[in-house]
Amino acid sequence: MIDFSATRLARFAATWVGNKNRYEGVVIPKHTLMPVHDAAEELLITAFLKPFEKTEEFFYFHHEEDVSQHPVYQACMEIFSNPETMAEQAANLTQMLYGHCENPKVQGGEFFLAYFEDLMLQGEPTTAIGLWKVEQKDSVFKTERTAESFTLNILEGIPSGKPQVAALIFNLDEAEGYRICAMDTVTKKDERSFWKDDFLRLRPIEDNYFNTRHHISLASEFISQKAPYKFGLDRTETIDLLNRSGEYFKENDLFEVDDFTQQLFPEEEQREAFKEFRDEYARAYAVPLEDKFDISTQAVKKDSKVFKSVLKLDKNFHIYVHGRRDLIERGFDEDKGKKYYKVWYDNEE
Repeated sequence: MIDFSATRLARFAATWVGNKNRYEGVVIPKHTLMPVHDAAEELLITAFLKPFEKTEEFFYFHHEEDVSQHPVYQACMEIFSNPETMAEQAANLTQMLYGHCENPKVQGGEFFLAYFEDLMLQGEPTTAIGLWKVEQKDSVFKTERTAESFTLNILEGIPSGKPQVAALIFNLDEAEGYRICAMDTVTKKDERSFWKDDFLRLRPIEDNYFNTRHHISLASEFISQKAPYKFGLDRTETIDLLNRSGEYFKENDLFEVDDFTQQLFPEEEQREAFKEFRDEYARAYAVPLEDKFDISTQAVKKDSKVFKSVLKLDKNFHIYVHGRRDLIERGFDEDKGKKYYKVWYDNEE
């Protein structure tokens, strides 16, 4: 949890970064640092920090050999060591970012660098560096009044809501690569992010959020793709397992792999198959998975949609199943030559 109630925006820099493939270049003004009056400071702090307020997903800078060779890490280290170097490092970071703005989808826009003081992360006071790039502008109306009439103009400005791409680098865990939270609302889920993957080059911190998300993913994958073929489960049995798996993550504070398998899978063969699949998943994705950890409620909220509970029957019917596997029956009608589902219920709405 981030507490920014007492935070100060000590320094603020602005440049402009275009698309490299379109040869748009960068704009680094002579006076990179901008003065910010009190009202603007309050708005900037709220607009930038509030989207990160409840985040539980954290990253480190990553480098194949040593994180000390990571160029963005080096720039941040310089700023943390001496905030007076921020203008120089803003120019360096601008050039670095431009080198990764090659995707045709990436639009030119302002690149902001902020230095925050008196920021609290999980009760620990720290300083932090904020980075964000604005690619889309909002249009607003401005009226001007004269003695005879009003005039209406349209102005284009930077939105004060959730940033499209942003990162907050905390002056914590320096040796590991600094603790970081980041967002990219531009890149689709399965695409490589010019921001997170190329410019920042991040790796997730292996904490409760990390473990919860991966176990939700692997449980859904095992139940939906592996178990039906290996154990001959029909769709209703698969949906029942998905429902009970989702309930486990929602209703428990602690995940224990033995407890999870005991509650979900009645047969020893199924339990062993799940654990084998879990080991294969860990090797395939090169992720270390804990046998026991505190379940992250934010990770559950973010990923629980994978536990789908819908029977899609041709293009005519969708049946939403939320529990009570014993109240739905699957069969085949010889006369009609079609499969059917029979459901029992008390009330109709």
